Amino acid sequence: MIIYNSAFLTLDFDPSVDILSVTMPPVNDILVPEINRSFAIIVENVRNYDIKRLLFDARETRVDVQEEVFAPVITQFVLDLATTRVQKVARVSSTSVFREHVVSKVFNNNVLPIQFESFSEIEPAIEWLKH
Repeated sequence: MIIYNSAFLTLDFDPSVDILSVTMPPVNDILVPEINRSFAIIVENVRNYDIKRLLFDARETRVDVQEEVFAPVITQFVLDLATTRVQKVARVSSTSVFREHVVSKVFNNNVLPIQFESFSEIEPAIEWLKH
């Protein structure tokens, strides 16, 4: 069921498997405040629906932001997620090697109670989240 939908973000929750699927459509000119707001909406819904599993479909996401700007945004998002009951985050990778490096670095450099895995396809990501 779609629990949130905007030009920048779609949240689709499947309560039967407790997975929130996050899609950020291709938008060329999204600004950092909009990214921050989108991440805050994700955290708010994760908390409100007591979601344990999060699936990020980043295949179509395009964000042109420098690492020194993007890394703190991702770090804050991950720290905010750590205050919820999320246990697993699966990310279907984008084609941006830079962005995937930043995301992996943030998850791996912080001691978090959240398991994180990157995937190249959506089906293995969903299977991993279910187990």
